[in-house]
Amino acid sequence: MSAQFELGWVYGVSPVVTFRMMTRLEHLAEKARQLSYEDFHVLELRERAGEFRQVSERQAADIMPARRFFGGKSMLTESLVWQQPEWSGARSGEYSVELAAAPQVTIVGQLALEPAGTVGTRFSIAVQLETHGRLGRKGGPEVAESLSQRLQQEHEFRLQWLDRQVPYGSI
Repeated sequence: MSAQFELGWVYGVSPVVTFRMMTRLEHLAEKARQLSYEDFHVLELRERAGEFRQVSERQAADIMPARRFFGGKSMLTESLVWQQPEWSGARSGEYSVELAAAPQVTIVGQLALEPAGTVGTRFSIAVQLETHGRLGRKGGPEVAESLSQRLQQEHEFRLQWLDRQVPYGSI
């Protein structure tokens, strides 16, 4: 089973400020608490060889019906690898999710931060999901829907975070 979806949101701050917010350790930790991510750990958060890597791990219960398909908990490793910014602050990157108990699930995508208007940012993510084996036709659409909802919840958290920042430059 193959599924794909694209999501995009606009924030009222520059791409530089948006990127800085999204890759800040305290932002990631608070997002994990607010969205009830279990066993959340940041594994990597650094720039190296011209790329900024953000890798985190947590339980995947909200993304996939782990107990129903695999009889237990599954860990999810999420990676965002951002390229160097352009002169405008725009960035592109790659997104991937690995599910420890589900090697038959492949989740990859493309990320983009682009200027929107005079000071805004458009953040977009295009995700491609492939499932085969036990998960196949039954679980694939459910995983895609769960992932899409989780990404929307993360967007709502970013809006709340930005609303608390006065002025925005303190991000």
